[in-house]
Amino acid sequence: MSKDVRIGEPGESTSRGGGDRLGVLHLEKNVTSHFKRKSKKTEKTNLTRGRLTEDDKKAFKFADIVPMNTDWQKYFRERLGNHFSSTKIEKTILKSDYHGALLTIWLAENPTQIGISGIVVLETRHTFQMVTQEDRFVVIPKKGSVFRFILGDRLFSLFGDGMRTRPAWRGKKPRIKRLLPTFIRGTLQTVPTVSTKD
Repeated sequence: MSKDVRIGEPGESTSRGGGDRLGVLHLEKNVTSHFKRKSKKTEKTNLTRGRLTEDDKKAFKFADIVPMNTDWQKYFRERLGNHFSSTKIEKTILKSDYHGALLTIWLAENPTQIGISGIVVLETRHTFQMVTQEDRFVVIPKKGSVFRFILGDRLFSLFGDGMRTRPAWRGKKPRIKRLLPTFIRGTLQTVPTVSTKD
């Protein structure tokens, strides 16, 4: 074991002169001081995706993020596929990413927010943060809100109360299963034509 930690100069006695022992002591001291320097706290920087500065919010222009919505529509169509009538589609919708979606607030606890439409630039656990056509940055709480969007000839309704978690975690935990019915059943299919018989 002594030869594994030998750090003395060639020709230095290491059998009885205590060279190894001194070497170990010096080595431990150096390692300890190295880790102390590494563990020094550094100033935190704002690199989290979940935060936007006031300058970021003012810089958003609706026209600039329209391509983001175009990409999202392509992404969402690929996730849905052609199985609109499948009950499994609810879980697919629940776990989808809505950054870039053009949502309209259908119901909200704050009546002044009803009718607002915008493209989602940030989704957090409790909010959808959107930019409207008037270049306004708005934060809409998911709690008590219902959001709608159109894809092709289909209308989708999303209950915010069933989406109050991160997209990556939606549908993974058992408790999420109780939230799946919060999607309006029937909005995944086109509205049938009603015919009357004489």
